[in-house]
Amino acid sequence: MDAGDILSQVKVPIEEKDNVGTLHDKLSAVGARLLAETIPELLAGRIIPIPQDPDKVTFSPTIKREDEKIDWSRTGEQIYNHIRGLNPFPGAYTVYQDQVMKLWGAEKTTISGNHTPGTIIELDKDGFIVATGDDVALKITECQPAGKKRMNAGDFVRGGTITEGERFV
Repeated sequence: MDAGDILSQVKVPIEEKDNVGTLHDKLSAVGARLLAETIPELLAGRIIPIPQDPDKVTFSPTIKREDEKIDWSRTGEQIYNHIRGLNPFPGAYTVYQDQVMKLWGAEKTTISGNHTPGTIIELDKDGFIVATGDDVALKITECQPAGKKRMNAGDFVRGGTITEGERFV
C-alpha cells in the first residue's frame, strides 16, 4: 500500500480469528506507539531511511462488488479468509433463494463425502455447514439474510427457512 522508505517497522501477527476490524484495531494501537517512538528519533537524525525493494511493493486495489461474492468452488481456507477479509465492511455475500445473503462469521470444519460446493450439508444449533471446493467445509456462525439485520446463524436455522441440501450460488 506504500512504496516509500521504511523509517521503522514492527510485525503484527494475524491470528486465526482476526478479521479486518480486529486487525484495524491492532494496527492502530501498534501504529500509534511506533509513530510516537519514531518521530523523535527521525527528528534527532538517528534514523536512516531504508528504501523498499520495488519488486516487493504491493498496492491494494479498490474492492468492487463482484469481489465481495463468495466463490464456493474455492478452498475452505480461501473462503474463510475471504469472509474475514471483508468483515466488518463491506461484507462477503452469497446468493440464497435468489436473494443476497451476507456472511459475517465462519469456522472451518472437515467433512467426509463428496458434496457440491455451496451445498448446505448440515444444520445445527450454532449455524449451518456449507461445502466448499475441498474437504474443509465452513460452519457459518453469523449471517445477514436480505432485508434483515446481522444475526447469529443458529437463530437463522431456528427460523426454519433454511434446509439441508439447498445450495448457495
